[in-house]
Amino acid sequence: MADPLVSVLIPTFNRPKWFREALNSVLAQTYSNIEIVICDDSTNDDTERLIQKYLREFPQIKYYHNETRLGQFDNDLKLFERAQGEYINYLMDDDLFAPTKIEKMMAYFKNDKEEKLALITSRRHIIDGNGKIQDDIPQTRPVFDRDMVIIGRCFADYMMGAGNCMGEPTTVLFRKKYLKEPFGTFAGRRYRCNVDMATWLNLLLEGDMIYIAEGLSYFRKHPEQQALSDKMLIGGTIDYFHMVLYGLQVGLLQESNYRHLAIERANLTLKYLFYMVPRIAADYPDDITEIMQLKLQLEKNEPVPIKNYNNSEMKQDL
Repeated sequence: MADPLVSVLIPTFNRPKWFREALNSVLAQTYSNIEIVICDDSTNDDTERLIQKYLREFPQIKYYHNETRLGQFDNDLKLFERAQGEYINYLMDDDLFAPTKIEKMMAYFKNDKEEKLALITSRRHIIDGNGKIQDDIPQTRPVFDRDMVIIGRCFADYMMGAGNCMGEPTTVLFRKKYLKEPFGTFAGRRYRCNVDMATWLNLLLEGDMIYIAEGLSYFRKHPEQQALSDKMLIGGTIDYFHMVLYGLQVGLLQESNYRHLAIERANLTLKYLFYMVPRIAADYPDDITEIMQLKLQLEKNEPVPIKNYNNSEMKQDL
């Protein structure tokens, strides 16, 4: 029986050099049944020229150059719509896969006969513009020191208090049919900044996950990345309050410790926003109104505890 098809989805924008490195890291995968779907949102044809020799050599590559620029969110959605695989892994055009990434993750999916797993993630490394591994930041430090299977809802609770320890889209391989809302959407709302966390929450509501302790992807940090503009900081704060509020409404954060940590993190994002954008009330009145309305709704929300999870229920050695 043939291995299940995995769709690797690459959104790209005006970065042909790093795009080529990203693409080569997919072509070097030890897992064979992969389709590569590329949506080019570039304002020039540099990437289109580069891709031509690949298209002649590798029939598994599908390439689309958008006639008009879509932006990151809609470009990601276009990729998802064109994916034919049962499993999905996005690859940002400046990131890299380790050669065995898909093979090691798919080994767990193929053994999951009851289809309890929604996603598989791993440790990831930060690299600089030259590909040199950098020191970890809090979100990239190892979550566990060995491979673990984890109850999806438990990790969702943990993640809302800890931040995005799951990883960027490059890091996670997920089961396509378990994503019930569009990529980057949670509780019917398109997220403005935390699109990855919105997606992981949706998946964790549907099934469990595996964390692989080995670093299987590389997240590149470099000067060309989009800076943390005022609008991104505002969007991230709105996202976080919405995430916690609607997480409660769908039955997450019922254990008090997790709930308090998530609310505390949302409040810290607001405190940081006021520090970074001191004129927010004057310059962005509609946004600050939305934030304060979400904050007020969250303060009024008093969920009834459903269950307290202990560590043995949350995780299991593999």
